[in-house]
Amino acid sequence: MLARAVMTYLLLLIYCINISASRTNFTDESALLVFIAQITNDPDGTLSKNWTQGTEVCSWIGVSCSTRKHRVVSLNLKSLRLRGSIPKEIGNLSFLSFLDFGNNTFNGVIPNELGRLTRLKYLSLQMNNLTGEIPQSLGYLSRLQVLDLSENDLYGYVPSSIFNISSLKIIDLNLNDLSGNLPNDMCSNLPMLQYLFMDNNGLVGELQSRLDKCTQLLALSLSYNRFTDMYLGWNKLTGNIPSEIQNLPAIQHLSL
Repeated sequence: MLARAVMTYLLLLIYCINISASRTNFTDESALLVFIAQITNDPDGTLSKNWTQGTEVCSWIGVSCSTRKHRVVSLNLKSLRLRGSIPKEIGNLSFLSFLDFGNNTFNGVIPNELGRLTRLKYLSLQMNNLTGEIPQSLGYLSRLQVLDLSENDLYGYVPSSIFNISSLKIIDLNLNDLSGNLPNDMCSNLPMLQYLFMDNNGLVGELQSRLDKCTQLLALSLSYNRFTDMYLGWNKLTGNIPSEIQNLPAIQHLSL
């Protein structure tokens, strides 16, 4: 009797674990199915042939899941020649820590709901056709280490919120149409920042951002903008290079 009771208990436990895993994964599957519905061109059939409802989400191409909870933790769709838009439902992948849609032809705007992915450490949307403004909500990504939105058609101000993400190591916003001033205290809350690329935009104003507080900065590129107190790129504007730049202790690459 005892052996039978133990066996029954184990079977019930396994059943409950499977039910729990399927329920927690249902949210992720729903979000990914909405995402693939927004894909208008998948020339190699990478997703259309593999992402099918009823199959295990964690086995889909580009999708990685956690071992214990079977939640989607990584979505890597880089260089698949995909075209379409990024739906707001991506923000429902609450366990996501890695997101790379780089080198595709995604269009439309960056959804505000990306700011709900508070576990995200790596975000790359580079080399697409994204437009609109960079959402202020990205400032909620308190664990983010890499932010790469380069080579898109983004415009408007660089949101001040991203300069409060103390975990950031790389910010790459080059080759967009961004405008406005950079915050005066841009480096105050970025103690880990190593790479800052904002060249080929329309940034203006005086560069008084206390760059010397970015003590880990290895590479800085600000060329081809419209700053008024530096020689930057083709503008060749008059003025002095701020002493903060001259005093960066770890700098290895400087493009002005």
